[in-house]
Amino acid sequence: MNIQVEVHCHTNVVKHAYSTIIEAVQCAKEAGLRGVAITDHGPELFDGAPLLYFRNMDLISDEMYGVRILRGVEANILDADGRIDLPPEVLGRLDWVIASIHAPEFEASDYEACTSAYLGALDNPYVDMLGHTGRGRFFYDYETVIERLVEREKIMEFNEHSFDKPGAEERCLEIAKLCKKYGARACVGSDAHFAAAVGEVPRTLQMLKEIDYPENLILNLNADCFYDYIENRKHRLAKLK
Repeated sequence: MNIQVEVHCHTNVVKHAYSTIIEAVQCAKEAGLRGVAITDHGPELFDGAPLLYFRNMDLISDEMYGVRILRGVEANILDADGRIDLPPEVLGRLDWVIASIHAPEFEASDYEACTSAYLGALDNPYVDMLGHTGRGRFFYDYETVIERLVEREKIMEFNEHSFDKPGAEERCLEIAKLCKKYGARACVGSDAHFAAAVGEVPRTLQMLKEIDYPENLILNLNADCFYDYIENRKHRLAKLK
């Protein structure tokens, strides 16, 4: 079991990451990946990429070194309504949108507010995937959110970087088991902040292997399957215009 597309990768456009887009693509090539999504933090994070960066992402090549480049964002969920920090006219120009909670941009940390925030984000037609929900202090009603995720045909991320956070391994395992129970689609992301980490997801894959998570539900294990999702996304969003 190996991923073929990296779905969560940061570049030095944000100041707590250390590599360029080209370096990320080169490392994706070296790792044998067929694609990499560039998903820098949205503008409301303390050092997030500015709005103009996302407006101009169509300037990035579709492919380099035989690796497909997906233009994306890790958008910040800002409040209990699930509002995120890019407007629809920009989100609609991207290939891939992750919605995540970060501190201090999301100030509320109680169970009800976090649950409501994730539910609201899932109702946003431009959001594709919830990012790293198993880490940090943002606890939520796992079953309620996962049921909504399946209803909305969205994706849950299993995030390699989460395993660095205290207590996250147990939370990620619980979330993974519930996602399996409800038949949730998933992706595995490295959350790389340095190019050498692109595609490096051994702990996450081991967790999913141990619980026998259905491989057909992990979209980025197969690049063609993931790209089918991207094409279907384009057709779905075109109907909103």
